[in-house]
Amino acid sequence: MPVADEICALIPAYNEADVIATVVRGVKEHVGTVLVIDDGSDDGTAEIARAAGAECLRRQHRQGKGCALRDGLAHLRSSHFTHALLIDGDGQHKPEDVPSLIKAANDTGADLVIGSRYFDRARMPRERYLSNTIGSKLTSWLVGRNIRDSQCGFRLIRLNCLRNIRLRSKKYEIEMEILIKMSLAGCRVEHAPISMIYPTGSARSKMKPVRDTIRICLWSLLFRFLRL
Repeated sequence: MPVADEICALIPAYNEADVIATVVRGVKEHVGTVLVIDDGSDDGTAEIARAAGAECLRRQHRQGKGCALRDGLAHLRSSHFTHALLIDGDGQHKPEDVPSLIKAANDTGADLVIGSRYFDRARMPRERYLSNTIGSKLTSWLVGRNIRDSQCGFRLIRLNCLRNIRLRSKKYEIEMEILIKMSLAGCRVEHAPISMIYPTGSARSKMKPVRDTIRICLWSLLFRFLRL
């Protein structure tokens, strides 16, 4: 059962100077340690994150969200932490929802808890609605169970379950790779309700819904059927 001191939050970030301190301080209220993986930012993201109380890994050049999270997970491999909390650094997730994921893990014994957003078509940008619904339907088919929000980057993972899983993703397909490979390994997957936020300005998501959804879907098929 995860407790705060045994959870390390991993926050991939690229040029999030405007919001990273708020994210770090909010998450630190609920977990033992916050680790920001700065993916080659040139706006002082790492320095601001450290000042807010995070530990930091810094990449010299931008290589993608998947590479950043793989670095963070590798860093935790020999640590005392039992769980990793993944949360995006762009302000799209509410740190106040962290207890919801922890409670779901404690109540169900799940190895992977995925934050589940309510998709309101009237409020969501059309391309984001389509990318999320298509991705979730594809993933549900690939893993043989209902997945409500396959692309959500807000999730809690039991680290032991990743020890024998090789991750290859470089970009946004990392969430689907983790989900598919953990499901194929027999891990228990559950959901926890979280809020949905669409920031504006510099805090907007850097994901390109159409292009990146196509990439994610193609990689998902490879992860499932070729076992890459």
